[in-house]
Amino acid sequence: MSVSHQDAAEVPFGPRIGKDFVAGLRLAGTRRTFTRGELLFIEGSAPVNVFYIETGSVKVHVHSPDGDELILGVYGPGDLLCEMSALERGPRSASGTGRTTGSITAVPCARFRALVYRNPIAMMHVLSIVQGRLRRADRERLSYLSDDVGARVARKLLEWAGRYGTNHSDGRQVITKFSRKELAQSVAASEKTVDDVLTLLCNEGLLSTGRLRFELRAPDGLLAWALARSRP
Repeated sequence: MSVSHQDAAEVPFGPRIGKDFVAGLRLAGTRRTFTRGELLFIEGSAPVNVFYIETGSVKVHVHSPDGDELILGVYGPGDLLCEMSALERGPRSASGTGRTTGSITAVPCARFRALVYRNPIAMMHVLSIVQGRLRRADRERLSYLSDDVGARVARKLLEWAGRYGTNHSDGRQVITKFSRKELAQSVAASEKTVDDVLTLLCNEGLLSTGRLRFELRAPDGLLAWALARSRP
């Protein structure tokens, strides 16, 4: 039996709202390019723009008191960022950095609010995205308490495969352009610990790895492996 590893609430904003509203966003904003490693917005800063990702990908992250980076999410074309701080008119809750080169449309917060306030369907989708991300954050906090690192690694790989992976006819899913370091930063674990988990998964025939490449050889088996390691 196949399984779906992507939350419906995580479907990008663009495909959900449709091309007409996206065209309005583009008219209200300014399109610009970004480079890998470029800081697009900073945690704690006042909201200025909402960002609509056109191409490339952006990682959203925070830093722990001791300086370690924790990746909260990776977002790509069609995704909307900083919508919550724009609606709440409060400081940004995280930072955003280009994972790759790409382009975004930056929409001033006041213009974004004007667009969604007069379009109830758009507002519904924006709130749905916010709620979905909050639910995912709650699930991940619970995972830190109930799952070991192995389960967290497996679940993150399944999440990435559902969103960014390539599906093959034999059931394999292949993820490219994601690093082991990013995986460790996404599950709040050391790179050494994550490497040990990846070695275990490879030895069990559930995974194979390469440079910036993860091949889920049996996604359903990987999900079962993760569930077995989750504490009740």
